[in-house]
Amino acid sequence: MTAGVATSGQNGWFTAILRPAGPLDEAALGRLSEVLGHLETGADMVVIDLTAADVRSPHDLARNLQAPARRFDRAGCCLLLVGASPDLTAELDRTAVPVVTLSVAALFHMAA
Repeated sequence: MTAGVATSGQNGWFTAILRPAGPLDEAALGRLSEVLGHLETGADMVVIDLTAADVRSPHDLARNLQAPARRFDRAGCCLLLVGASPDLTAELDRTAVPVVTLSVAALFHMAA
């Protein structure tokens, strides 16, 4: 994952955290895709914290993440989804979206 840092001549790692809140409807998914497009040029990792979001359609979210996730992956960078439900994780796997997921249960387990 550090390939993007090594080839760009940078001596650091830049992580951005996005925390959408409320329903992830079509408009919100469009805004999320737009923000990810802006972050692709400068972030090595983007953490999308879904714990305050209402993922209405795991299929639509996976579809919207597919292109940016592939661009991040090709650049040696990473998208991390925190609070991914089992349904969302299954959809991401089914559609081969290259992201890392962390469930809410795993967060509580790590904190204990």
